[in-house]
Amino acid sequence: MTSPGWQTISTTFMKNDKPYGGGNARINGNDVISLKITDPEITFKPVSQRKDPEYAEPTEAWMNNTAETLNRNTVSFFRGTIDGGLRRYFLQPGQDASWWYSKDWSTQYISTDWMDYKIPEPKNGLSPHITKLWRSRDGGKNWTQLDWPENRNIGQLLFLDPDRGYAVGWGPRVWRTADGGRTWKAITVSLHATEDDAPRKTFDAVDLGPDGTLRVAYYVPQEMEDVQAEAMVERLNWDSDAFEPDVKLPGQIIVSLQTEQVLPDNAYAVYALSRIGPPRDFIKNPNENGHRTGALSAWGNRGKQTAEQTHTFDSRLMLDGLSVGKRGVLLVYATDATGEGAPRDITLASRDYGKSWTETNDGITQGVYFDAATNTQYGLYAYTLKKRIW
Repeated sequence: MTSPGWQTISTTFMKNDKPYGGGNARINGNDVISLKITDPEITFKPVSQRKDPEYAEPTEAWMNNTAETLNRNTVSFFRGTIDGGLRRYFLQPGQDASWWYSKDWSTQYISTDWMDYKIPEPKNGLSPHITKLWRSRDGGKNWTQLDWPENRNIGQLLFLDPDRGYAVGWGPRVWRTADGGRTWKAITVSLHATEDDAPRKTFDAVDLGPDGTLRVAYYVPQEMEDVQAEAMVERLNWDSDAFEPDVKLPGQIIVSLQTEQVLPDNAYAVYALSRIGPPRDFIKNPNENGHRTGALSAWGNRGKQTAEQTHTFDSRLMLDGLSVGKRGVLLVYATDATGEGAPRDITLASRDYGKSWTETNDGITQGVYFDAATNTQYGLYAYTLKKRIW
């Protein structure tokens, strides 16, 4: 199996938006939507106005203050076309964000997260964060702020359709809505997934299957000699209010959970990308580099399942993410920092459900994403947007 070649589709992608960056873009033919987190633009005085001509001097005083620049980070939503350019329709303060969009792009949800870097950090290190939730019903052109407690973090938004979905945040915690985000119901999370001294703990991975099953993964350390450390995956059916065990991966930490497109008989496979070994522990092992060999496991969505480890990756690679396409296409994203120079972005690809793999050195990219419906991978190199179809 050989890797398909990259095809250039634009050399000026989002070039007019400053500061530079393509954002978390999605592409459908010539149409584009993008969620972008942006630092404020820093400008400098001309040489004639500087106190010292040898040193660059920001135009305004706040531009030389790190806390102030962080406070002015913004979250933007863009929509437009590759050849005609993109227009900003949403702009809110925030240093972090999550989003969801419907298949036809008619509905979008965005959560923004902002903290004040100018106030002293509390002794417990838990600086206050402000979370806001927004929804658009007209393709992102107009937005409504939904009722959401500002101290309730949202790290992920996963929806079945424009009205039914989940918000997942620190704790970890899970909430469900069936009315387009107007009301939310808290779902109880297993105590094994939480830690009393880590109120901002998150799941290691989360996925919403095509049948509405929410799966979450977390690591359970070895607390007793007869209890093995393992990655636990639990599932929550849409019509249930309680998580139940799905599978266990002994001695591993899950990096990503992904499900394939639903098959005609509603059966599908669940894939887990994981790292073999315990979590990194700087306190006990300060000199440990944290490198772990990666593995891929799979199981089905029906009945009691056992995960099968289908592949172990080269030990030099640090696994970053997983995409599952149609007709057996799997992509694993990894970083190789073992050679000279800058780390290289690697795409590992399989077209036979993980039985065989090819490795492609993609250099240094900025994304953008994989379209599972068409098996199309997009990559951004500066202003040059490329695609390849697996």
